[in-house]
Amino acid sequence: MISVKKWVLVVSLLVSVSLLLSNPIPARLNMRNGDIIECSVTMDRISFISDYGEFQMPMEFVKAIVFPTSGTIITSLKTIYKNEIFRGFLLEEYILADFEGIPMKFHKDTISWVELLVEDRDLEGGVVQVMLKTGEQFYAAMLSEGLNIQTSYGVFSLSMDNVALMEFEGEGNVLTKTTLLSGSEMRGIVQDDFIVVKLLSGTELSIAPGKIKTIDFSTIELAEAPEIKEIPDFLPGEEKKAEIPHNMVLVEKGTFYMGDLWTSGNSSGKPTFEVTFDYDYFIGKYEVTFEEYDEFFIHGGRQKPSDNGWGRASRPVINVSWWDAITYCNWLSTKEDLPVAYDDEGNFLDKDGNITTDPSMVMGYRLATEAEWEYAARGGKNNDSFMYSGSEEVDEVAWYGSNSENKTQPVGKKKPNSLGIYDMSGNVEEWCSDCYGLYTSSEKINPFANSGSARVSRGGSWSSNAAYSRVACRDFYSPTVTVNCLGFRIARTVP
Repeated sequence: MISVKKWVLVVSLLVSVSLLLSNPIPARLNMRNGDIIECSVTMDRISFISDYGEFQMPMEFVKAIVFPTSGTIITSLKTIYKNEIFRGFLLEEYILADFEGIPMKFHKDTISWVELLVEDRDLEGGVVQVMLKTGEQFYAAMLSEGLNIQTSYGVFSLSMDNVALMEFEGEGNVLTKTTLLSGSEMRGIVQDDFIVVKLLSGTELSIAPGKIKTIDFSTIELAEAPEIKEIPDFLPGEEKKAEIPHNMVLVEKGTFYMGDLWTSGNSSGKPTFEVTFDYDYFIGKYEVTFEEYDEFFIHGGRQKPSDNGWGRASRPVINVSWWDAITYCNWLSTKEDLPVAYDDEGNFLDKDGNITTDPSMVMGYRLATEAEWEYAARGGKNNDSFMYSGSEEVDEVAWYGSNSENKTQPVGKKKPNSLGIYDMSGNVEEWCSDCYGLYTSSEKINPFANSGSARVSRGGSWSSNAAYSRVACRDFYSPTVTVNCLGFRIARTVP
């Protein structure tokens, strides 16, 4: 149970803040054209969508709003509490303000950042500090009374009142190292789906443990923050980290053995060989859906593909060729002001529009290379040893011939792998950028095969048997083929 002392401190903080005046707040709008507009913000709150939930933030808590720059899609929100920062999508299209006595609406696309000319606030303790793996951090009351931890010596019900620090690793089966107030340390797998906290602004959030880096339960004493002169889109003292695009996950560089590590399976997955990536990349959390692809169609894309009568919406798009898939990637890049990844011949392009065979030089949205696909399916640096992406049990992670009802299923309904990626085994086979060719045993760095006529597909589908859903299994098709078991997911090199 949360102690009475903690609750009193938290409630007093919330009540004191709620008594702030609701008058327009003096602000400075830094516009993209270089203008600086002194005004008063008149809106009382903003709505924010993050990876850990949707919430509203009263403007009286806001210190700054940093809007996306070219090549990014994430808005940063800083509050009146030092170093508190949230990242996500701002739902409001306009900032409402009073300028020289005239009500004005400033579209968010015209603004670089907004400074609210308000005083910073200090914390008095009684709250925890939550740090996320994306670099966000904030303070909150802990509403979860405890966690269930699977340790090597059994399931342990951990009371939050006894915790000093929690450190989380992984996305799926989340490992935590917990330091208790007594000094004891214990490690185990978190059994709970969410940890519930209450922000100082009053919003309750349910956060998946896999998104958390640390929770610090120690008393927090903060000095007054210095006056902001220039607002970066990252925390002071931190290196700038690449913002993870919506519905994508970060795959960090590393080394793995590619190919069929088991004695059975497709001979095309042998021999195994060592692959090293010297760059990070993003990959889609889900296969591209009909909902996403239909937006492309509406805005001048290729012929609208059939759904075979199974439904569209969140089902993975099917009946698309390799050429359709890369055209979608180029359209998405253009939509987000990124350099396109492919030329008219299907070659990779670098940021300057030059042909390249190095995927690390491609800045636009693209299909994953075959090696990138398998590395992500195996959990990247986690080096998962599972036969399927996220499990040894195919039914846990894959829609395939024995459980699919002979059709595709909505994405994200099965268990993800350790990186939080869904459906890399089963549902639909996925186009890769590479041409198909036989493996050799030589070590490779950033491999990409651009010689050949057929293109690689990976992951198995709703119509295939379990063996085709293995992370090492390969297939290939002519790039012009459109079939109801073949779709794609997007990837992108981290700038």
